Amino acid sequence: DNTANLYVLRSDLRLRRNWELLVEGRALEMPKLGETRSGALLAVSRYMGDHFKVGVGYNFTDFSDDLTELDYDHRGVFLNLTGAF
Repeated sequence: DNTANLYVLRSDLRLRRNWELLVEGRALEMPKLGETRSGALLAVSRYMGDHFKVGVGYNFTDFSDDLTELDYDHRGVFLNLTGAF
C-alpha cells in the first residue's frame, strides 16, 4: 500500500496555424517513501486536418503518469496521436 501524488503544470501553445507546442512541469510525491521526483515533458504536434494531430516529444522525467508503474524507466521519446469526432 503506497500513496503517490502526481502534480502537473501544463501549457499548450499554438504555433502558426497547424502546429502546437506542449510544455509540462511534473512532480511525483511519494509521502510514505519520503521521496519526491520532478522534471519536464516537451512535445510538438502538427494538425492533420480538423480532427487529427500527430506529435512527438521527450519525457525528461524518469517516471510515468501511470501511478501504478513506479519502476522509473520512462525517460525518452514518445509518439502522440490524437483524434476527435
